[in-house]
Amino acid sequence: MEKFIIREYQSSDYHAVFEIWQACELTLGLSDTFQELERVRLLHPNLFLVLENGKEIIGTVMGSFDGRRGYVHHLAVLPEHRQNGCGTLLMRELEKRYEKMGAVKIHLFVEKRNQAVVAYYEKRQWQVRNDLIMMSKNIKEG
Repeated sequence: MEKFIIREYQSSDYHAVFEIWQACELTLGLSDTFQELERVRLLHPNLFLVLENGKEIIGTVMGSFDGRRGYVHHLAVLPEHRQNGCGTLLMRELEKRYEKMGAVKIHLFVEKRNQAVVAYYEKRQWQVRNDLIMMSKNIKEG
């Protein structure tokens, strides 16, 4: 059985993390550059996590906190390491950290084209919200 280590993201992890996101076909944009992830790392160093199997980074999750609510961004595990609890390990650790911070609620984002992951979250007591519409506005050009 593999031994997994969860640790906080470091600047030197950027390329490995970005490659995981690409392998998982996440939609990536201006907010996923090295410079933007450095901002996240400095703001919430304890909420940006990577999962190692002793040899390499195989998963990651990026969290943020507004003082009341936690937000989960880009939970991703390399496809060849899925179905063995890696995503669950990352989410449990992030949830523990939110609890310590006093978060009241946690939100996450799922791309509509990735409906298969909805069942994964529903099994873990997450609920689909139909009462909200997520809206975005780019204020920085790239």
